[in-house]
Amino acid sequence: MQHWSALLLLGVLAPQVACENPLGKVIQLLDSLTTKITKEGEEEAKAYAAFVEWCDDAATNTGFAIKTATARKGKLEAAIGEEAGEISAAGTKIEELAGSIATDEADLKGATAVREKESSDFVASESELMDVIDTLGRAIAVIEREMAKNPAAFAQTNTKTISGLVKTLSTIVDAASFSTRDKDKLLGFVQSRQAADDDDDEPGAPAAAAYKSHSGGIIDVLEDLKEKAEEQLGALRKAETNARHNYAMLKQSLEDQMAADTKDMEETKAARAAAEEAKATAEGELAETVKELANSKSALETVSSDCMQSAAD
Repeated sequence: MQHWSALLLLGVLAPQVACENPLGKVIQLLDSLTTKITKEGEEEAKAYAAFVEWCDDAATNTGFAIKTATARKGKLEAAIGEEAGEISAAGTKIEELAGSIATDEADLKGATAVREKESSDFVASESELMDVIDTLGRAIAVIEREMAKNPAAFAQTNTKTISGLVKTLSTIVDAASFSTRDKDKLLGFVQSRQAADDDDDEPGAPAAAAYKSHSGGIIDVLEDLKEKAEEQLGALRKAETNARHNYAMLKQSLEDQMAADTKDMEETKAARAAAEEAKATAEGELAETVKELANSKSALETVSSDCMQSAAD
């Protein structure tokens, strides 16, 4: 009975002795540590791989953002330069058009003033010539009527009356700018009439043929003056018609040019305003792009620094 009790006690105590073996305990701890280290290494390697992947992705994405922002910056700067050129060219064109319009307006104003003066002079000259022609015609009719009635009676007409008539005609032809030759011819006849009147004071009456010749002479002079006055009136009216036509053509041309220049200037002003707006918009976008580019470059430097530091650690 005691024998079996000893064996049972030995069977119970043997495992406890084996478990309390120091070497086994160390081996057990080493195995556990190895498992733990292996697991932590795998997790760290996995985390490192993920970190490396994140660094690559961050560097790639940031680099792409920098490339995109740089390209956009170049395009915006080119657009701003182009719009600035358009604005400058439009400003120059507007100044030229404004100068052209001002010149045309001054030319039209000057031409209008000249035309008004020409018209006024024409009205006055036409009135004077028509009056001269009418007076000469009436004078001729009076002399011819008197000659037809009684040449001798006409010859006895008061010299002062004839002189007064000729003086009046002389004043008219002076105003109408008749030639000196025609005026001298008329005054010469007056002088001859005066001499004939002086001869009448002597005994005996002059022959009727002499008075008829004198009377015919003044009619010839008056008819010649009347013909020349009519020619001058015709030339004056023709010149007035041409001047009026030329002014109308010039006026139409200047007004058409001013209208075209004004339209062109308004369109150029609108284009300049659009270019200024586009330039302002591009400048605003450029400022944002430059800011984004700076941020992206800074982010890339940070990512590179952090990743390099982590790799070194």
